[in-house]
Amino acid sequence: MRYPIILFILLAFSSNVVFAQTDDTDAATPGPEKCARIQASTVFVPDKGGNRKKGSASNLTESHRNAEAQGWDFSALSVYLEDGDLQGFFVTYTRPHPCNNK
Repeated sequence: MRYPIILFILLAFSSNVVFAQTDDTDAATPGPEKCARIQASTVFVPDKGGNRKKGSASNLTESHRNAEAQGWDFSALSVYLEDGDLQGFFVTYTRPHPCNNK
């Protein structure tokens, strides 16, 4: 494998990432169960290789529309190049964690 660290990063970010909410209360004090504040998901949007009618822009637009329909908000975009060629994009979306909607 040529780039094992890239594979590790891809696997780490392809699953849902949850950022924990910090709280200043004493750990020994019983209280309500803590809930994560934000839920995040990173998806890979591949490049179609120079196709004018169905290129990267339309793929990203479709990804954004699908995510927005499910309640996700755009957070970040990273370009993925391999040997100087565009392979696709890693797009991160976030939304409030479901337990915060109670």
